[in-house]
Amino acid sequence: ASLVSLLSLLFLAIGTTFFVGCKKEVVTSSTELQNNSESFFSTTTERGKIVLPTVTHGMLHFDTYLDVSTFTRSLAEQEKDTALLKKAYITLGVDVNAESMPNITDFPICLVTENSLGFSSARKTEELVINANLNSGGNMKSLIDDPYRKTALNSNWAVSVGSRIYKYYANGGMAIVLNEDWALYNAIKNLPFENLRQSFNLIVTSDAKTEWDKYFKLNTDENVIGEKKIYLPIFTPKSAPNGKLAVTNNSIVETSNPASTYTWIYSDNSTSIGKDPIKPIGATEDLTVIIDNGTGPKDTLMINGILICGTSNFTITNLPSNQIRFELPGYNVITSPYVLKWVFSNGTTANTNPVTKTFTSDGTVTCQLFRKQSEGGTLACQFSKPYTLKCGEDKKTLTTQYFFYPSGQTWRLECSIWVLNNEVGCRMKYLRKTSFGWFPWNNQGVQVDLSGIYKREINTPSGKSCVIADANGAHALGSGTFPTSVSFTIPDPNNIFRVPNQLSSGNRIKVNGNWVGLGINGIPRLVLN
Repeated sequence: ASLVSLLSLLFLAIGTTFFVGCKKEVVTSSTELQNNSESFFSTTTERGKIVLPTVTHGMLHFDTYLDVSTFTRSLAEQEKDTALLKKAYITLGVDVNAESMPNITDFPICLVTENSLGFSSARKTEELVINANLNSGGNMKSLIDDPYRKTALNSNWAVSVGSRIYKYYANGGMAIVLNEDWALYNAIKNLPFENLRQSFNLIVTSDAKTEWDKYFKLNTDENVIGEKKIYLPIFTPKSAPNGKLAVTNNSIVETSNPASTYTWIYSDNSTSIGKDPIKPIGATEDLTVIIDNGTGPKDTLMINGILICGTSNFTITNLPSNQIRFELPGYNVITSPYVLKWVFSNGTTANTNPVTKTFTSDGTVTCQLFRKQSEGGTLACQFSKPYTLKCGEDKKTLTTQYFFYPSGQTWRLECSIWVLNNEVGCRMKYLRKTSFGWFPWNNQGVQVDLSGIYKREINTPSGKSCVIADANGAHALGSGTFPTSVSFTIPDPNNIFRVPNQLSSGNRIKVNGNWVGLGINGIPRLVLN
């Protein structure tokens, strides 16, 4: 990613950590994760064995999706252990007993792990830009959101898992590239999420987990416990010269034999092997394809030359701000022999492809195709799918800065609050300005607290339900320099959302005998809008 892109990320999505250090703990909420006293070079956690990743194509590679979750959870747990934090800082050459600390990292165990793997993560890439700015006296916000997941991602927010490549986006979007299609990944890796389209070997989805049961094994809370082998044959016809039709293969099929997965049999009994058929077919001809995914019996499908219908043929993608995109892949209004019409359960219709609309409630969309050449445009086929809105607003991190000047000194508090990726929390980093830049400095105590509500999506016997969840608690540390920040977090395995202006945090530090910060002495608390 370019430096401009990194700087944009830093200003758009900043904050969060489970960081707890060797200062005396004054208050600790019972909802926090239990400390893990194992070495940061250990291979087990309370959830099972950690499989350390390898590095491929400039990103980490894990065998399973669950391995990624175990790896990131282990980092979060170990970053909460005072002894392990101190050991990691010492490994990095930091004097933890000094009056001030260098801006080397807020996540020493993550950095030590990355160094041992020979890997530069998304977290490290952002942190290098941040620390260079701080050390030059700049005022860039320095809190990194989602640090443990970003430790598993490369600078382009991607990770290799099994034969899939996952690319994440700041708005909660996700692209899944199948069958180790590195050429496809390189083609889409720099595209914004809104420009992605589901196509051959490419799934476009989001952390709203829409249709994830097709791709993953889920538990009752819809958390991923394993992968499913994906088999979704999708073929799209379009007009070709001389009244014929060309068939494009948009299938989402995982295979162990990509070189000969698709064998095409034409009406004259000739054949070809490859992603797409090599010649068009007549409007009344049939085209047969044999799909060999290398895992068992070969499946033979007949593609009718007139039309291909099925609910797997069109996609529904959740976008920010209650927008949903509907698309029939491969359909072109000019070249297609069919007229496309979308019919929504709220009474509206549309004829463009794709179409993006804003909704205020759940509903159903029907995709209709009419024959252009028939009298009156007779209906060729139609198929419907439900669409579901999220329980609340998009996940978000909000960060602000507060300056104060005791006895001629210049201090800065960086305060952050978030509802993000199965976690609610707040964090404060404290820095003092010197002639050499901004550095963590000795103080007499720090505290953060969280108050308010957020929304949680849960499963009930009658379907999904949205419930209000309380987010209250505090964490404080006694005097000292190490570590460089304090946080309070509430892990939540459900799909969660913010309620605008209903969650706030207080952020305080004691310097020269006085408490200052947000939520004290008439200064407003930080509110997540």
